[in-house]
Amino acid sequence: MKRPVLYLILLSLGVISGICSCLVELPFEPTLKVNNLVVNGTISNLKTDQHILLSRTVGVSQPPIPLVGAQVRLVENGSKVYSFLEQSAGDYVLPGDEYDPTMLATYQIKIELSDGNQYQSDPDIMQVPVKPDSMTWTVGIHPVITSEGLIRNQDVVKVFANTSLPEGRKDLFLKWDLKSYFQFTTMPECNPFKILSYCYYGGNSLQPEEIKIYSNLEAGVTRVQDLDMGFENIFPEYRFVETHYYELYQYRISELAYEYFRKLRLVSEQNGTIFDPIPASVTSNVYNVNNPKEKVLGFFLVSSVEVIRKQLVAADFAGLYPLPDKVNNICGWLKGIPESVYFSACCDCKLPEKRIPKPVWW
Repeated sequence: MKRPVLYLILLSLGVISGICSCLVELPFEPTLKVNNLVVNGTISNLKTDQHILLSRTVGVSQPPIPLVGAQVRLVENGSKVYSFLEQSAGDYVLPGDEYDPTMLATYQIKIELSDGNQYQSDPDIMQVPVKPDSMTWTVGIHPVITSEGLIRNQDVVKVFANTSLPEGRKDLFLKWDLKSYFQFTTMPECNPFKILSYCYYGGNSLQPEEIKIYSNLEAGVTRVQDLDMGFENIFPEYRFVETHYYELYQYRISELAYEYFRKLRLVSEQNGTIFDPIPASVTSNVYNVNNPKEKVLGFFLVSSVEVIRKQLVAADFAGLYPLPDKVNNICGWLKGIPESVYFSACCDCKLPEKRIPKPVWW
């Protein structure tokens, strides 16, 4: 019989886009009670808004509730203090223009709740980042679970990373996150003035439930090559008929963070995904100052990060996959073929995707 569970919000490390909250089930154990504090957040070297999520578990099979009214501070090298603002319920933000990260500095989080309880992490060093060398990709087949719950082999784009490692270093720990973006442009036939609208979509992590980490404990390893970073379904094909980008975040993390994510990955291999029951033994690096034995959930990550991007255009698929022609196939109804509701986006950009502002780097 399946045990009752609590739900934990786990931060998926999407630094550019801010935060991505994912529900993770935790088994209800004697050591894991109702009213546990949940802390998730990342501090990186990117000059973007830094987020800390605070919540509390409230009961069996219920999502945690956001925790409001807390004081959240980031301490650099034990003295310089940055204060977070409560942007929305449970979401505390340090604006990027008020934050000046320093490599090899130590960072710790300090939290004071409205009831006076104080929590903190131990200082952790922001290591010098390691930049990935390149991304490669190919078209392949991958088993995918359909909306009907069936497993079918589907055509996908598979993405890989290549990274050179500092020679002789055995204390290097890496983590990756892969995001996808694409452009879709309206057709000139849509209005008498032939005005085009350039629309952009994406920014979500691919397979956020899969934890991609690496430890350079093997002597003599100076390069890791063709590391599997994730995949994306080619269908619906409108994602690839113009310009498509993959964006790879390579985080340099501490050994403590590596061990935390390693345990989560071990659980996912045993139970299916990190969204399945997780033992309470996967503990946080945040603790109650006056009661260190109190169970706290989540993780506060201090990490440097490097970002690289890979551009794909429709012509790149020649000989790999028969992409349809946008003008004559996808938007062919403008030339006399009966209109389908699905591709009315050729005139209004209303695709069933997350539309975003044009990325500054596009």
